[in-house]
Amino acid sequence: MPCISQVATSLPEFVVGREEVKDVSQKWLAHDRVAQEKFLRICAHSGVSTRRYALPHDNILGLSGLKQRAEVFEREATKLLVRTLSEAIASSGEDPADIGGLVFTSCSVPSIPAIDAAAILQTELPNTMKRIPMYQHGCAGGVIGLSLGSRLASLGKPYIVSSVELCSLVFQPENHCGAHLVGAAIFADGAAATVISPEQGSLSFVDTESHLLPDSRHLMGYDIFDDGFHLRLDRALPSALVEKAPSVVESFLKRNGKTKEDIDYWLFHPGGIKILHFLQETFSLRDEQCRWAYDVLRDHGNLSSATILYVLRAFFEDVEPQRGESVVMMGIGPGLTLELLLLEA
Repeated sequence: MPCISQVATSLPEFVVGREEVKDVSQKWLAHDRVAQEKFLRICAHSGVSTRRYALPHDNILGLSGLKQRAEVFEREATKLLVRTLSEAIASSGEDPADIGGLVFTSCSVPSIPAIDAAAILQTELPNTMKRIPMYQHGCAGGVIGLSLGSRLASLGKPYIVSSVELCSLVFQPENHCGAHLVGAAIFADGAAATVISPEQGSLSFVDTESHLLPDSRHLMGYDIFDDGFHLRLDRALPSALVEKAPSVVESFLKRNGKTKEDIDYWLFHPGGIKILHFLQETFSLRDEQCRWAYDVLRDHGNLSSATILYVLRAFFEDVEPQRGESVVMMGIGPGLTLELLLLEA
C-alpha cells in the first residue's frame, strides 16, 4: 500500500508581516479609503500573521501584464522547485534513478512547457521520467496530486508530488473588489514536495474521493480579462460547504467502515479562517485534532495547492502517528470540488 513519511518545503525570501501590510495598504489603496479600511479589517481578522513572496511587496504592487508575470514565474518558481525537489529526494533516501515520475501542480501561471521540465534537468532526477503537470485544480491541487501520486506509486515505483505557487502574481492593483481584497490579505508564495513510496512510510493511503458540487462553478476560480487573471471568491462559498461537506465526508468514511469519531487527526486545506472554524465546528473537533491548518495559515498564509503539503509537514513534525490511527485530508477547490484522502498509520 502506498505510503508517505515526510514533506520538503521552500519559501522565498521576502517577508510580509503586520507592519508591511500597513505599508501595502497605504501605497496600494491611498486613493480609495473605503477599500483601504476594508482591507485592513480583513487582514486583522484573517488569522494570517506572516507571509513570504518571491518579490518585494513594492514590486508586486507594480506588476503589469501577463508577460512580466510569466517571466517572474519561470525564474523564481523554478528556483523554488529545484530546491524543494532536491530536499525531498535527499530526505526520502530513494535513488533518483528509481523514481517513477513527477506529479506537479500549480495554478499561478499556465506556462508551457510547465516549469517541472526545467527543474528536472537541474536535479539528479533522470530526464526519462514521467511528468504529470496539472494546472486548473487551484487550491485542491495538492490533495489531488497526492491522490494521483498514491495511485501511480501503487504500480511499484516511488513518485514525487510537488507544487509551486506564486500567488502574488495574480495580484491586480486596479481591482479593489471584496474578493481581491481577501486574496491580497491571505495568499502567499511557496513550494513543497514529497516522495510517495510503494510500501514504506508513516502513513498509508487507504482511499480517496473527488466530489464535484452541482451549481457551484461560479463560487471560486479566476476571471480572465485582458490584463490577466482576477481572483473569484463568491460570498456564497461558505454556505455551500455548510450544506454539502458533512454528508460528503460521512459517505466517504462510511464506505471505509468509519465514522468521524474514528478519525484521530484532520488535515484541512486552510482556505481561510472562517472555513477552518466551520470545519472544526461541523465535525466537533478538538484543537489538538486539527490545529496544523491554523498554524500554517498563521505562519505562511494560503499557498493554494502547496498549502496542504505544508499542513502535512507541520503534522509530521508534531505527531508520530501510532499504528491504527486514522487521518483525513481535505482540499477545497474550484468546481466546486471537495477532495478527500483517508490515511492510516
